[in-house]
Amino acid sequence: MHLKELQHFFDYEPIFSEDPQFLVDEIKELAAQYLPAKHLKEIQRTYEFTKKAHQEGKRLSGEPYIVHPLRATLFLMLMKPDLPTIQTCILHDVIEDTPITYEDVEKEFGDEVAELCEGLVKVSKVRYSGEERQLETLKKTFLAMGKDLRVIFVKLVDRIHNIQTLHYHPKKEKRDRIAEETLKIYVPIAKRLGLFHYQQFLENGAFKILHPKEFERIFGYLEKMLGAHDAVTQKWMEIIRKLLEEEKLPMINIIGRIKSPYRIFEKLNRKYNSMDISKVTDLIAFRIVTDSIGNCYNILGIIHAHYIPLIKKIKDYIAIPKSNEYQSIHTTILGMFDFPVEIQIRTQEMDEVAEYGVAAHFAYAENSGSTAISERQAQWIKKLQEIVSAYTTELDKEKFKTELNIELFDRNIFVYTQKGDVIEMPAGSSVLDFAFRIHTDLGLRFNNATVNGSIAPISYTLQTGDIVVVNAFKSKHTASSNWFEYLHTPSAKSKLTKFLKTKERKHLLDKSLKLLDMKLKELNLPPLYSKEDRITKEYKNEVFDRVLLQLLDKQFGYYTFVRKIYKDILPDKHLKQKEAKRAKTSPTPLAETVVVDGDLSIGYFLCPECRPSVGEKIIARSGKDGIKVHRMDCVALQSISYNKLMEAHWVGQQRNTYRFSLKLLCADEPGILLEMFEVFSQLRLNITGIHSEMHGKAQQYVYLTVDVNNPSKIQFLINELKRHVGSLKIVKKTLE
Repeated sequence: MHLKELQHFFDYEPIFSEDPQFLVDEIKELAAQYLPAKHLKEIQRTYEFTKKAHQEGKRLSGEPYIVHPLRATLFLMLMKPDLPTIQTCILHDVIEDTPITYEDVEKEFGDEVAELCEGLVKVSKVRYSGEERQLETLKKTFLAMGKDLRVIFVKLVDRIHNIQTLHYHPKKEKRDRIAEETLKIYVPIAKRLGLFHYQQFLENGAFKILHPKEFERIFGYLEKMLGAHDAVTQKWMEIIRKLLEEEKLPMINIIGRIKSPYRIFEKLNRKYNSMDISKVTDLIAFRIVTDSIGNCYNILGIIHAHYIPLIKKIKDYIAIPKSNEYQSIHTTILGMFDFPVEIQIRTQEMDEVAEYGVAAHFAYAENSGSTAISERQAQWIKKLQEIVSAYTTELDKEKFKTELNIELFDRNIFVYTQKGDVIEMPAGSSVLDFAFRIHTDLGLRFNNATVNGSIAPISYTLQTGDIVVVNAFKSKHTASSNWFEYLHTPSAKSKLTKFLKTKERKHLLDKSLKLLDMKLKELNLPPLYSKEDRITKEYKNEVFDRVLLQLLDKQFGYYTFVRKIYKDILPDKHLKQKEAKRAKTSPTPLAETVVVDGDLSIGYFLCPECRPSVGEKIIARSGKDGIKVHRMDCVALQSISYNKLMEAHWVGQQRNTYRFSLKLLCADEPGILLEMFEVFSQLRLNITGIHSEMHGKAQQYVYLTVDVNNPSKIQFLINELKRHVGSLKIVKKTLE
């Protein structure tokens, strides 16, 4: 969006004519570019009907009410809507604000337009009620779209014109409420639908109402610093144009734009925690539109050949599109201005989607006279509606927020290092997460941290603007399994897990080395790593480590392994005697080693309450204090989440299989058991037993048993059963 376009948006001039036919003519002129002539007559007829319905109405600006739907429709025309959408936009307030009824609209313009107008009435009833109710409000808004996104298109342009004229409202509280509602509801929806152009009108209009001084300061800065850059921008656009012509690369268009005031304000608050505009470097960007994906990459190569790219700023949204189908290549270069400049490269189709998002797929089909959308877009809309419909309880809130991918609340925080570098992290991160984010070794040697000059506990949750200094031990790794309680980010958890596994693996290798050395000493053979030692000469590095772990797992005996190397010294009869003697002796402490989740190197400890013994069936559980191994009948297992369980077995034994039994209460309806079978099939679980019995007239008990090797899969099974069978209640569940 150009500064001139934004300035024109705010320089609103009221129209006091009782018959603003020139606005209708402008709408028809735009529609004539893609709609048949007969539809222009329908637009005129819709205007006449609406003008009559609103004939007594006035807006706070003093304008006749009819001006509002016409102005909104002019914004709508940017996306080339079909005739019913244009008619709906002109009519959108008649059912709610005039004596005209649904039946009147249906009789005059058909059921399609009437249903769209009815949808607008539902959306208009949505009101922002603070952060706590924002998700519920968004849910209602999306549901109000019904099966037709055209409803929200009209509502967005209605809100754009309302925000454009909001300064006429005499009450500041009302102005602020509407602007806040715009930022919290309509901007996220425009963003989710990819309606970038509309999003900019909405967010800048709301910004000017809520923070007028900040808006004027930023807008004035842009005019002063970059207003005169129009000529310079044109110059660089010509340079790029000639550059691509010399390389014979087709270019449909090249556009220069200046970052909008709201985006600058948002970035200063979110990333820099400062109002110093000079910190924002990406004030200018160029967009190059070409004819094919191949040429997008060719143009990228040419740009990089002539200017210095910032490697970390190259983003390929063509290969990996954003969730709202946005596609483009972004690169930031040096050498064009005295600050970095972003260049976006895309095809014409991608450019339409970038500007008008989901609406870009709504193309008028002349033959059918209706809106046609791409198959991919139809699937996207269906998925959106499924997400909204699935949000029925408070427990679904996080899933709804995640799947919609709307940044309703701050998902990231921005903290500072001692040197002033800005570090972006997920909201909820602790100082320990921060330490791992700076460097893995710093996290592993963590001692304490100071936040804003004061010592902070390891559990301290960081906030945007915090200045963090990590104090670490010089050469001592202090990391332990207890630290998982204080970590929020997956990357930090992964680094800690890898370290603990390595540490435990080293401990096991040392154990096995000592036992092997003891066996060599017992047999009067050279010790390991001596000049006469044959073992370490034959087995090197990782291979030797693997052999040591296999020895510890009793995949073969120490004597058997030693004799393989020293068979010229140790006779067969010696082997038999030693193996027989080993079989009669009681298990060594190493026989008590437990394999957790198929990994011999995972650290664990035995439950002090149930005290599992070698040979007993066991299971592992992860918790705040690490991984604990229990007997199957341990009382501690009766009140835990199944997703915390892991398979465990004693060294030398087979992996355990666990039998899980469920008693379910559900409706006695056809197909319910088939839905359950489908869940088991998707999770690749075999049902080992099933039967049902009636409970009353309309319900039944279903008894299921299933054998699982991975007990954490049980929680997935329960969740999927609940999701597929709405009437389902779990009466009893047991694991053995």
